[in-house]
Amino acid sequence: MEVFELLKKYNIPVADYRVVRTCKEAEEFSSKVGYPVVLKVWDKRISHKTDVGGVILDIWSDKMLETSVNYIKKKFGNVKMLIQKQIQGGIELFAGAKRDESFGTLVLLGLGGVYVEVFRDITTRLCPVDEAMVRDMIYDLESRKIILGYRGQRVDVDSLIDIIINLCRLIEKERIKEIDINPIKANKSSCIVVDARVVK
Repeated sequence: MEVFELLKKYNIPVADYRVVRTCKEAEEFSSKVGYPVVLKVWDKRISHKTDVGGVILDIWSDKMLETSVNYIKKKFGNVKMLIQKQIQGGIELFAGAKRDESFGTLVLLGLGGVYVEVFRDITTRLCPVDEAMVRDMIYDLESRKIILGYRGQRVDVDSLIDIIINLCRLIEKERIKEIDINPIKANKSSCIVVDARVVK
């Protein structure tokens, strides 16, 4: 199952998207959701799309979109592409879940984007979790001030809690080893998944 469809199955919000092969299909999607959009190479063999130049942000027009599609095709061949509504602003968070032979089924939360591997500000709990446990996870983080409110920025904590609880449900019910969500674009009114990967 497509990773985004899997997330939606467990009521985890995902930015509007479509998998396309042509510029025409990408333009049709963009006209429906409005610019800006993001274009990504969509190949399960490529886990770090940004590192290999497989993600193009801030596409604001049909002309920019055409140029971006041609770039992806020239660089990666006739691959599938994911076009997605670009979520403006907000804080980037990481969430994940995995099966661990020693500890059991774990859920993870931390600062996301490029910072997930830089700061390693991640906390874990055994599944299942409830609201109180997820709030404890947030307070465990060094970045909790950013999540709870700092210089006008804050996160919709209730939505974040729902995502973590639903991730536990997902990893316990589906036949997968691991799922990483990075980033979640989080602001004061919503938390929306932008990218994710599954290890089966």
